[in-house]
Amino acid sequence: MQHPFESLEGEYESLLARMQVTRQSEVDFVAKKLMNFVTQGRYKEVSDKLQIPQIFIATSFERESSSDFRCSPAQGDRWDRVSVNVPKGRGPFPNWTAAAIDAYTLDHLDKVGAANWTWARFCYEGELFNGFGYRSHGVHTPYLWAGSNNYTSGKYVSDGKFSASHVDTQLGTVPVARAMAQMDKTLDLSGTPPPPDTRTPVPTPQPAPIGIGTGTAWVQESLNKLGIADPPLVVDGNSGRLTRAAVEAFQKKAGIAADGLVGPETIAAIEKALG
Repeated sequence: MQHPFESLEGEYESLLARMQVTRQSEVDFVAKKLMNFVTQGRYKEVSDKLQIPQIFIATSFERESSSDFRCSPAQGDRWDRVSVNVPKGRGPFPNWTAAAIDAYTLDHLDKVGAANWTWARFCYEGELFNGFGYRSHGVHTPYLWAGSNNYTSGKYVSDGKFSASHVDTQLGTVPVARAMAQMDKTLDLSGTPPPPDTRTPVPTPQPAPIGIGTGTAWVQESLNKLGIADPPLVVDGNSGRLTRAAVEAFQKKAGIAADGLVGPETIAAIEKALG
């Protein structure tokens, strides 16, 4: 099976090449705020230990919790208490750093490896973290692209409910991360980004490759029937971190490689378990 990142790498590179910021003052404001945290060393220990770029930690945590360091990156619960939201039962932790290390390890971001982080990989890991459901609606996810010309409208306004007219008011991680990399070249993932090429048309979002989005609603429904997920998954066809965690739990129970991807072996094992 082809690695899912390789299936989407070209699309990400095309979007990165043509990206222009459309909410510059907002992007600059947030980037400067996050750069202050970089200067304070708030992300450094996590970044060094797990080999995850500081700009990925900073922008994803801003997106998830508005950089509230009282909260865990795992689910936004207070890190000084046992988490009640999925992933539940984590903690309490002695500090934010410990909670972040636990959270990013759960999401396997420590497995990427420092040498493999490029801007395209930044996009892939961010979309995998948030979910690939936007692709079924022909929208490039605002989690990455809000605040740029690669996103106009469309948002999940609640679990499983997509609104084509709703506009995501948060900034995407990519415009902010790019601004941070321009402020500090040591944060850049691949040298100085090329100037935007607006002549390149916006690529149509590719369907999520097998193991990410193919038959996701069936997978979610099946895992719920098997009692794998607690609480049960929302059957919305949006494969994100919770669905991936449930798939891994099933794979471990079935005695097959636990990578969170739904390939032929996992499909066969689910069908056998249902039968």
